[in-house]
Parts: sequence; structure tokens; C-alpha cells
Amino acid sequence: MLPVLHVDAALDALPASFNRKALNGAAQGAYKHYDAQAMAGLPVAVQLVGRRLQEERVLAGAKRLEDALDKRAERYRLLAIE
Repeated sequence: MLPVLHVDAALDALPASFNRKALNGAAQGAYKHYDAQAMAGLPVAVQLVGRRLQEERVLAGAKRLEDALDKRAERYRLLAIE
């Protein structure tokens, strides 16, 4: 898992037109717990997966992702815990 950003309550809120009933049962179960306001500030991550014995390629992919985030000045920053 590679943290890339944090949940933003305004950007990650579901649109008013979002229809949970149009989803399959698994998605409905996941979205019933979704609350961008309550999750604001939590880390969001991506998971890089590779084939067996391809660890070097996975690490190279993670490095490219970090470099791209650095170029945009969006590298993940740890949450400040008081």
C-alpha cells in the first residue's frame, strides 16, 4: 500500500444524484458506510500488485508514482497527531 493523499470532505462527497439502489448488493453494502465528512483527513492509498518474483518491477512502479506526486507537489504527508 502506498499512501497518496487524504480524504477531502468537499471533493469526495457523493453527488446528490448518486443512486445507491442502482448498485449491486456488495456495492450497496460498502456505500452505506461511506461518509466523506466523517472520513475527512483519512489517508487514501493505492496498492501495487505484481506477479510472483517481480518485486523489483513493483518497487520501480512505486518509485515512479512517488516521483510523479513529487513533480505535482502532492506527495503524501503524514497526519499530524496531537
